[in-house]
Amino acid sequence: MSSSPTTPTTEPTAKPTAKPTAKPIAEPIADPTTERTTDAAGQAHTARSGIGLWQRLSNWISDVFGRLYWRTFALIVLLVSASLATWFQSFRLLELGPQVAQTSRQITSLIDLTRLALIHSDPQYRVSLLDDLAKKEGIYIYPRNPGDQWVPMNHSEFTKRLETAVNSRLKEQLDFADAVNDRPGLWIGFRIAGDPYWLLLDRSRIDPSLSETWASWGVIATLLALIGAAVIASFVNKPLRDLRLATARVGAGNYSQMLDEESGMREIREVNRGFNRMARSLQEVEEERALMLAGISHDIRTPLARLRLEAELSVPDEQSRQNIIDDIEQADRIISKFLEYARSTRPRLETVDLNALIDFVRDRYQKDETVVLHLRTPPVPAVRANTLELQRVIVNLVENAKRYALTPGEVHTDLDISLQRCVDSVQLSVRDHGPGVPEEQLAQLTQPFFRGDAARTSAKGTGLGLSIVDKTIAALGGRLELRNAEGGGLEVRIWLPLQSERSD
Repeated sequence: MSSSPTTPTTEPTAKPTAKPTAKPIAEPIADPTTERTTDAAGQAHTARSGIGLWQRLSNWISDVFGRLYWRTFALIVLLVSASLATWFQSFRLLELGPQVAQTSRQITSLIDLTRLALIHSDPQYRVSLLDDLAKKEGIYIYPRNPGDQWVPMNHSEFTKRLETAVNSRLKEQLDFADAVNDRPGLWIGFRIAGDPYWLLLDRSRIDPSLSETWASWGVIATLLALIGAAVIASFVNKPLRDLRLATARVGAGNYSQMLDEESGMREIREVNRGFNRMARSLQEVEEERALMLAGISHDIRTPLARLRLEAELSVPDEQSRQNIIDDIEQADRIISKFLEYARSTRPRLETVDLNALIDFVRDRYQKDETVVLHLRTPPVPAVRANTLELQRVIVNLVENAKRYALTPGEVHTDLDISLQRCVDSVQLSVRDHGPGVPEEQLAQLTQPFFRGDAARTSAKGTGLGLSIVDKTIAALGGRLELRNAEGGGLEVRIWLPLQSERSD
């Protein structure tokens, strides 16, 4: 070939720029001992913070995945995601071969056509030919200079196979670059009649054409999988959630709502039928129990009333008559305690003013010479409880103190009643000044029929007073604690939730 093809433009060679030299700045000399101490303290603090954060994260993960819904959701998402990833990778591997073959054919065709066009065209028309290739086809031809700075193509599985395929088709070794003289693109170094040239193509010619499309579809499929997993997990978890709520209702004594026995899967319907049969049996047992307790109360108290009337009319000795009447009243109190403890109805929650309730109890015992109440009751917020049940609780505590906690050296019982506002509750404290209770017996005082009176007095009782108090407070959503007070005596602490905390 007699003359080299001319080009419309020539890319300038990039020149390196000198960087300014930074001047060193004098630093003060630090005390190495202080630095080591500070570093050690900082590392210890960082370690503690890291352990605390990791512990909280671990507790949160255990709490979340300890629930059936989230565990089912995670397993479904994991299964679907693994299936999508496997399918997507398989598709990419199957697509890679045909895509490499198609792209290599395009590149070799462009190089061959460019060579033929420049070799066989008239030299005076080569400039216009190169302009047409650049404007219409996006194909740029530049002479390759020895000073050109070029970055070899970043090799992936696709580009490796593409280079091999192009070199094999053209039967020569070409240079592939990602950038020449800081200009990015698909650069291919080849020769025309022995002269080196650069062929610049748009990068999209070698980028997998369907990658973005399939990535978008993969994201959409993953989102659909998440939604489907949430729906499936909710569908699977719904019968168990209904069963849990129904169990809570039955535990609270509400038998009005039963589980669905007609719709749903066969296994779920069988479980619902079994639960409903159990709930109906419990309801019948409770109804029979209530009827039996009412009958016992009537059948026993009627003869007691006749015995008392007979004693008052027939026993001439006043002391003997009073002893018989006292025994009859004690039997009546024991029956009342048994019936009160055996009650299974859940109290209805309402707003209760503890200050007004304590004033009512004080007025009730104002003329009772066997007990002296010392009140420390500043105004406190209302609580969510039941007025009648709380009144029974306080009266039970007062009567229990009168029976077991006589103040040493006195003929009466001193009783301190106080109220205190807490963060989300109100604390009611009732403390006597008696001999107290041995520490090993404190946990047993709320057990039915236990009487820790060996170190207190010889008074007789049923052993149900504190059991009734504990059962009632638990039904009201509160908490009870027994402890020996400083200076002697037993202190009963009760925490009741604020009205705003339970006002749902």
